[in-house]
Amino acid sequence: MNSNEKKQCKHKYIVGYSFRLPQPFFRNLPCDNCGCSIRLSLLWRIIYWCVNIIGYIFAFGVSTSVHIKFLGSTFFISFLVFSLLIWILQFMIRLIFKYGKWVEVGK
Repeated sequence: MNSNEKKQCKHKYIVGYSFRLPQPFFRNLPCDNCGCSIRLSLLWRIIYWCVNIIGYIFAFGVSTSVHIKFLGSTFFISFLVFSLLIWILQFMIRLIFKYGKWVEVGK
């Protein structure tokens, strides 16, 4: 691609499946349109980190405070609540990746 096509590229990184979710402190990702290295702008990275950290703490706190017994133990219900909240967290992270501002990494 020449430089004109890269400037006109609307950078994006589509997270269709869970295995495409990057680690919390990723540096850059390949653009799905043009293949160049992109990253979230500083504001969107801060939002991503806050949502990620607060989401895990919230999910852990809620799941440990559930006191519904199933088969004599609260583990199954707590695990189900934790899994549901992590699934919601991953959905919010997908929205951040979809609507966040992507900037090209300068080399």
